[in-house]
Amino acid sequence: VELHVHLTREGVLVGTGEGAIRLLEVQPEGKRPMPAADWARGYGVGPGTRLE
Repeated sequence: VELHVHLTREGVLVGTGEGAIRLLEVQPEGKRPMPAADWARGYGVGPGTRLE
């Protein structure tokens, strides 16, 4: 399943087949929780990025 990602000021908006969810906080494996927008910028996630 491919998910479309869009970065917003409030977090990361992930489009799904039936709508979207907003990620406000993420916790990468082995790391502390962080704001989703910071994670996206640090990992090069941006508008139009697809997660598989």
